Amino acid sequence: MLRGDIDEWVAEVKAYLEKKTGRKDIEVTAGPYRSYDVNISRGTDGHPIVDFYSVIRRDARQGPAIAYALEMLQNWEANVALIEKARKDSVPFFEKLQAQFPDIELRYTVIDSEFHYVRVSKKEAKLVASFDLWPKMTDADVERIAGYIREHLAKVKAKAVTMSGVDYV
Repeated sequence: MLRGDIDEWVAEVKAYLEKKTGRKDIEVTAGPYRSYDVNISRGTDGHPIVDFYSVIRRDARQGPAIAYALEMLQNWEANVALIEKARKDSVPFFEKLQAQFPDIELRYTVIDSEFHYVRVSKKEAKLVASFDLWPKMTDADVERIAGYIREHLAKVKAKAVTMSGVDYV
């Protein structure tokens, strides 16, 4: 996988998304080691950022990922409002997890998907748990995430690895 190939693919996808949406502020990136095929987020100035798992450019996931990105961008303002509401609705779940893990940094994204993740990493001497939350979570979902954090925190501490995690449905 040559880096130039990724840059060329990113430029093609960016041009396609700009043409289809009429937007000129779309930032498109791609790289390896993603827990998703495509992620849509906002830059600090509010512009859309579309990040792809670079491997999909060579398989059947490419079409659905680009179609999803296009749909999100075509309804950008409405989707931003929904995402902000989902983030606010997820705060109580985050606070429950923060109460259980006050000594490590917790980072979360809000994704309404059937697939979820938990990652625990050590960056220098700092332990960080990353995971996703979703608006219609239950207390059982929070406990499941907490269990995964405990399990992978133990692996990072005991095995002296820098990262451990799980993807789950």
